[in-house]
Amino acid sequence: MRLALATVLLSAALVAAACGGNAGITKGTDLANGRAKFTDPKVGCGNCHTLAAAGTSGTVGPNLDDAFGPDREQGFKEITFEQVVREQIRIPAIGSAMPANLVTGKDADDVAYFVAHCAGNASSPDCAPPTGGGLKPGETDGKTIFTQVQPACAGCHTLAAANASGTIGPNLDQLKPSKALVIDRVTNGKGVMPSFKDKLSQQQIEAVAQFVSQNAGK
Repeated sequence: MRLALATVLLSAALVAAACGGNAGITKGTDLANGRAKFTDPKVGCGNCHTLAAAGTSGTVGPNLDDAFGPDREQGFKEITFEQVVREQIRIPAIGSAMPANLVTGKDADDVAYFVAHCAGNASSPDCAPPTGGGLKPGETDGKTIFTQVQPACAGCHTLAAANASGTIGPNLDQLKPSKALVIDRVTNGKGVMPSFKDKLSQQQIEAVAQFVSQNAGK
């Protein structure tokens, strides 16, 4: 895995250099916008990837801190990471579940810049993990929890009541799960869905389960 990743990064850097590449990609990029787009449930990066600087812990795709951290320590430049991430956004790797062009244009440049600067880079103050898991302390509104907890339920599931159209997990409007089932899944996780018991209080788990069970299919 380590050799494969380093080879991919190096190859991308050589191709970029030979073709003129994206040498100017960092010009005018906005780290804050990159973070915001990365964590936006409608974009979905944070629902699939773990990245400490974004406060996300998705497990569907690669852990970006683990993927880029060792290469950063070996001396690879951020522009190399940036080129690789930008190209993966445009054309995901064969066999990947990641859709192409989740973000485009400057938003895609900003996401690539954010990941390139912050993945595996705990030393930068710009990359300090957010607090609260995307929620205000003590939040108990089920809909708010569903859409804002990280990784966001709304990024993986379809639920019309939350304006959510994720396709990674089951369509909740079709499934119409009971409150007890939602509590179990949120608490314990299953498959690619992580457990939220370390992020949500029991009251918050009850609230989001109540919201889903009462609104699914309506």
